[in-house]
Amino acid sequence: MKDSVQNVAASNGSSDILWSVVDSEAVVLDTRSGHYFSLNPIATEIWNQLHEGARVSQVVQAVAAKYGADEEIVRRDVSELIEELRAARLWK
Repeated sequence: MKDSVQNVAASNGSSDILWSVVDSEAVVLDTRSGHYFSLNPIATEIWNQLHEGARVSQVVQAVAAKYGADEEIVRRDVSELIEELRAARLWK
C-alpha cells in the first residue's frame, strides 16, 4: 500500500482548494464551502497529470495507452471529468 499525501493548492488558482492522494485516490477539499470530493484511481491519475501541467491530449494518450482504451472514449471521459471539476470550482 503506497500513500502519497499532498496538501497543496489545486490548479484552479485558489489556495482554498486542498488535496491529498491516499491509496491511489484523491480527496479534494474546498475550504471555502467545506465540501470535499473523492476521485477514483483513474480520475486521480488524470488529476495528477493535469496538475503537473500535461495537456488534455497528452493525458488522453497516456490513459488510453495504459489501459488499452479507445482514445475517443478516453477523450470524452477526460472532458467530462474536467467539466465536473470546473462545475465544482476545483479547476479553471
